[in-house]
Amino acid sequence: MNRIDIANNIKSVELLKTEILQSLTDLYGDIAAEADFDTENQIASDAANIISLVYLLCKRLGVKYDDINMHMREKLKQGISERHNLEKRFGDLSELLEKLS
Repeated sequence: MNRIDIANNIKSVELLKTEILQSLTDLYGDIAAEADFDTENQIASDAANIISLVYLLCKRLGVKYDDINMHMREKLKQGISERHNLEKRFGDLSELLEKLS
């Protein structure tokens, strides 16, 4: 029984990795497309899909969702304190950190 669980988990990890790569390909294609309202919606959908898949992959690898969120907040705080270019120019890291809090 345990071998079946391990095999299924490995298959799930491989499937998620493939789906992440496909979603990245979709995102790059949509970025290259002519910019309009539909393109903006599709990019948002692609991003949501990638983020969801990465969370699910991490779960299959034994990482808790709360741990991912904690590390994201830490990375954003570090970028803010180090004056990352996107933070310096646009305040993007502070804005994202606020949304995650």
